[in-house]
Amino acid sequence: MGAVELSACLRQYGLQVSGPARLLSGGHVGQSAVVPTAQGLLVVKRCNRRFDSARVQLAAQAHQHAARAGLAPPLRLTRDGQWTAQVEDATYTVAEYVDQAERAGPAGFASALAALHSHFEGFSPQGRCPNFLQLPDPPAADLERIRRQTDDAASQEAIQWRITILAEFGLEAQSLAAEPRSWVHGDARPDNLLITRRPDRRLFIDFDQVSRFPRPYEIVRAFIACISPRLSAHRLGSTFRDYLNAYHAVAPIPATDRAIMIDLYLTVQAAETRTFTTPQGEIRGMPAFARARHQQLTWIIEHRDLLRRVAEEAQP
Repeated sequence: MGAVELSACLRQYGLQVSGPARLLSGGHVGQSAVVPTAQGLLVVKRCNRRFDSARVQLAAQAHQHAARAGLAPPLRLTRDGQWTAQVEDATYTVAEYVDQAERAGPAGFASALAALHSHFEGFSPQGRCPNFLQLPDPPAADLERIRRQTDDAASQEAIQWRITILAEFGLEAQSLAAEPRSWVHGDARPDNLLITRRPDRRLFIDFDQVSRFPRPYEIVRAFIACISPRLSAHRLGSTFRDYLNAYHAVAPIPATDRAIMIDLYLTVQAAETRTFTTPQGEIRGMPAFARARHQQLTWIIEHRDLLRRVAEEAQP
């Protein structure tokens, strides 16, 4: 779709475009565009200079459903007062959002996320989409390639650690990747978070794309994105329990999903390579953003037994 078709599509969902779409720099797939509407800013993906119809429809539906689920649409401001969805390597964006979203906390967020997942459960993107869970054979192959090509000692050390983690799992990601897929909406990357005035409080807000991961992975990824790595083990366990119980009360999580969700998250994250590459696929070092991502993964690994136990015991 072009700009005219985009506006017409958004009007179908009650969104009145109030200005031209503005492209945002960065991004690994396609390019994001901010569309001002009477209901707030809407971020949608643009690939090959066109807006994909399925993604625009999903973004419009999510924009409307987010308010009903208790989540706010993105209203992002940089420190110099400019709208943006971009994340610099060294800093996250500064964001403002409605008060009720800030008061929600992890449990309230889990309920809203469950409502969103249920709402979009039947959505299937049009056309063929790559399956992010089809990891290399073996899963560490791309990591080993990057390790050979980089001269950065920190990157080499981090990559070797990830390869070790995959080995501890017996490269189990292959079997976990075969689990039945559940198409849900959401992508809890750090650059899709609202950063609040309080640095220890973060809420997930991305409504611009379809996740290609199964639901148990999405549940864990969204939780990890919304907590602080400074939490004590006791606080981490109790917060994760409250989060799962709140989600479970809205959309029950099967025991089979709860049994694999932590291992699924860890193996997919360990095999991920974008921490060490640019959006163009070029090998890079370990800037602040990459280090933060890696440190978060090491922190979760340290507490994986606790998180597994909480996941298996979770009840509505």
